[in-house]
Amino acid sequence: MCAQRVELRQLVKIFPAPGGSEVRAVDGIDLVIEPGQMVTFLGPSGCGKTTTLRMVAGFEMPTAGEIRIGNEDVSTKAPNERDTAMVFQSYALFPHMTVEENIGYGLRFRKVSRKESQERVERIMSLVGLEGMQRRAPGQLSGGQQQRVALARALVVEPQVLLFDEPLSNLDAKLREQMREEIRRVQQRLKITAIYVTHDQSEAMALSDKIVVMHQGKIEQVGSPQEIYQRPASKFVADFIGKVNFVPCQVVKRQDQETVVEAFGQSFTIYNVPRLDGEAVLVVRPEAMSLSSGEGIPVRVESTVYLGSAMEYRVVLPNGERVTINESNPNLSKLFSPDTEAFLQLDPHASHLLPA
Repeated sequence: MCAQRVELRQLVKIFPAPGGSEVRAVDGIDLVIEPGQMVTFLGPSGCGKTTTLRMVAGFEMPTAGEIRIGNEDVSTKAPNERDTAMVFQSYALFPHMTVEENIGYGLRFRKVSRKESQERVERIMSLVGLEGMQRRAPGQLSGGQQQRVALARALVVEPQVLLFDEPLSNLDAKLREQMREEIRRVQQRLKITAIYVTHDQSEAMALSDKIVVMHQGKIEQVGSPQEIYQRPASKFVADFIGKVNFVPCQVVKRQDQETVVEAFGQSFTIYNVPRLDGEAVLVVRPEAMSLSSGEGIPVRVESTVYLGSAMEYRVVLPNGERVTINESNPNLSKLFSPDTEAFLQLDPHASHLLPA
């Protein structure tokens, strides 16, 4: 397989709507995916992620803009004229064919010899853990095994780009985790360029070299899972990825990489954040907060939930707003009961700053 670069240039897709109006499902996207990268489109329903994937696959034609795979503009080419393969949400297996026949189906149309086709099918079945299942029918397989067949069928044609349309949404939680690890293992081993669409944040974090967060047809942020989680570019990104707290604050001093902010009478020095002045918002994840009986922002504990590995507190700030705190390993920490007073402390190295 030869991994290829994928480039989207000012990509637009407009659908007609009732009453003569229009819906801009994708609104001027620019994106470069390097060869061998696993990139995930992440966002809520209706954000444009699936439409973008379908345009790369050729199932939708762009209203404007370009899609380039390698050095070729494929914007107007049919799906069978693009060297891509799709793994769908529904497995779409032929029930009257065996596993072996389902996997090798696409090779029939690519003028691959019978001998080479057999060798490829056997190699891919071994790669995805389907050895010994050649003669089984899809109805004799579990959901996870059927998804492996769908993955093998896409891989066996040796595409330049592999596309995933929420392929794990029909599986239970434990099987989803197993299959996402399997998909990532196979993608890294083959070094194939892959685009993956999901609305599941944990899935995107576990799979991706890069995450593309989309909202209302536009790209909100592109970055590694760590960048997206720790340094969100907007409140939307921060709120969409995991749990987050927004604490109003005032920037009082900036020097080099240090910014001093004040929140509820307490000063905090935070590092490597955007250069802002005046009113701002501290973005703090629940695990970057803790409670003490000593110093910090005075709060009232509203509720507690014991999670085993963590104690989750819901506390009320002096202005009446609520934030969530996750104290890891609660057996080693002082525990606070509901309706008690405490002090909130922030980890300055794990806090971020955004405009108010």
